[in-house]
Amino acid sequence: MVAVGIILAEAAVIDGRHVAQSQSYGPEARGGNSLSDVILSDTEIDYPRTSELDILVALTQQACDQNLPDMKENGLLIVNSDLVRRVIWSKVVKLPFSRITRMAGEQRAINMVALGAVAASCRLTSRRSLRRVITKRLPSSKVEANFLAFNEAFRIVHEMRGSLKPVETKDEFEI
Repeated sequence: MVAVGIILAEAAVIDGRHVAQSQSYGPEARGGNSLSDVILSDTEIDYPRTSELDILVALTQQACDQNLPDMKENGLLIVNSDLVRRVIWSKVVKLPFSRITRMAGEQRAINMVALGAVAASCRLTSRRSLRRVITKRLPSSKVEANFLAFNEAFRIVHEMRGSLKPVETKDEFEI
């Protein structure tokens, strides 16, 4: 998820937003809990740490359980339905991350599924800027498959938007 935060932050800067991005890792070397916080704003950011999340992406049940208390009351929870089975939240998008990555032909495109879902949910970065950053950051041999995963997640969430109340925020958008 750290890569998602970095790409999202970089695209937002291209689009002229003010951005604060940070990451933290659990004690595990690989496969443990990792967090990437991103704050996007049209005005200067006075405190660079998230306090209440507008959007939370949880790839595992543990990540969902640990981070759900940090959500705003009307925040959007995006979960990997392959691994997150128990969700006590009213505004949830469930995506089959593994099915989407298999369809794209790139099992490691999970980050792009998450990024596509976030991009369709918050609209504070343009798809053009996201595409530019993805192309720059990924090996050229992986770009097409990652775009397929990104676009499929974006499409699914975009179609769901009618059934979800839009994520509203007054000042800053915290992910």
